[in-house]
Amino acid sequence: MPKGLIAPLTQATLTSLRGLADGTASSMAEDHRARLLYLALIESGPEGDAITALGRERLVSDR
Repeated sequence: MPKGLIAPLTQATLTSLRGLADGTASSMAEDHRARLLYLALIESGPEGDAITALGRERLVSDR
């Protein structure tokens, strides 16, 4: 099982991930961004940060 699915996340970090997925996040705390990148729940690209398939799976499992 990928660590991104089972690693503990604070409610604030999950909220940041949900905001990115919903398109409602105007910015994200740097510590949240670093943790989500490390866990491969988001990826950084030329257009900015984007949620990964693993990140979407994490959000489904945390509902």
